[in-house]
Amino acid sequence: MRNFEGFTSNGEYSVGCTGQTVYLYDKDGYQLAKFKDLKYAYSPLISPNGKIFVVKSTEGRLAVYSLESISLIKKFRFSKVDGAQDDNFCFSNDSKELYNIERHNDSCTSALSVYDTSDFSLKKRILCDDCNVALTAVEYSDGDRVFLLGFERETESGCADKYFVGELINDSLQNVAYISLQEHNFYLECKNLETHTFTCTGYITPAEYERIKSEKHTLARLWQYYHK
Repeated sequence: MRNFEGFTSNGEYSVGCTGQTVYLYDKDGYQLAKFKDLKYAYSPLISPNGKIFVVKSTEGRLAVYSLESISLIKKFRFSKVDGAQDDNFCFSNDSKELYNIERHNDSCTSALSVYDTSDFSLKKRILCDDCNVALTAVEYSDGDRVFLLGFERETESGCADKYFVGELINDSLQNVAYISLQEHNFYLECKNLETHTFTCTGYITPAEYERIKSEKHTLARLWQYYHK
């Protein structure tokens, strides 16, 4: 199996992205298909129910593939802001929703969009009103709880000032805990591992990925540490 810029696996299937091509493998490493539907596509994610996988490109597009028919289901552009769409995304535990951090006004302003995975129609777009708050990671946790990682900008300079982890409740960011830059960067990398298991530039090896994954550095765990 080749090296990839983005790679994910659920044990039954593996998906690897080179940027221009998406490769699908079975559990034995046999190549089932390759797709060329997106450019600058580095982030794959398999749904919890194992029926579909989604690939995200930095130019603001999503491609949805069926693992049952091994085919493209839908491809669409979620934002016209190009080159800055590299934030993470996640499925709900029941696979019925996809949560995607997006940038619509410019490369600095974030929003959280929620899609219905039955047809990938947009259900809602939230947390997009405050330009001084930037989202960097989203996690759907046990108990149908959603946690968010991000930072607040200093008003005058526009530079990152405070880093946080918080909970999404009634479409608003609540129960925020402020954390260090080091904590933010560490947990952001842990979330990125879900769609970037290893890379051709050697950021992480499969063995290192398995070790870090077993340690369960989740946003829920970070949030709970500050809310004992």
